[in-house]
Amino acid sequence: MEAKDILDRLVEKGWTLSAMESLTGGLFAASFTAIPGASQAFKGSLVTYCDEAKEQFGVKKETISAHGAISAECAEEMCLSAASLFQSDVSIAFTGNAGPSASEGKPVGLVYVAILVQDKISCYRLDLQGDRKEIRRRLIDFAFHALDEKLAEIA
Repeated sequence: MEAKDILDRLVEKGWTLSAMESLTGGLFAASFTAIPGASQAFKGSLVTYCDEAKEQFGVKKETISAHGAISAECAEEMCLSAASLFQSDVSIAFTGNAGPSASEGKPVGLVYVAILVQDKISCYRLDLQGDRKEIRRRLIDFAFHALDEKLAEIA
């Protein structure tokens, strides 16, 4: 599964996509913007790498205080915020720890992906292995497959 497949499915449905990225640092957005005509469906992505940036774009300070930035709760708020800010039908958010060391007392490879498709949100917890580059790439690959599944569920 590749970004082009997701893009084609979104265009076919007449839907738009947005993202809020943390550990992926724009890698998800870059996968789409590399495709000519991506603007037919891809509205944009915010890279909210630090907690303050997450809060500036809609994640509640209380959420980060209570659960940490590396949490399902944070990923879901990031996802909802992206959908709201970009007015998109579909949104995705990534938060987690790509290493090289533990953060917030959470291990390297612990990541969360939230996907919103027309007001229905799903959140995934992954424990990925590898170095920083491998973790980020595996996360993006997972995201393409999960997005494809979610889009296929809605006729």
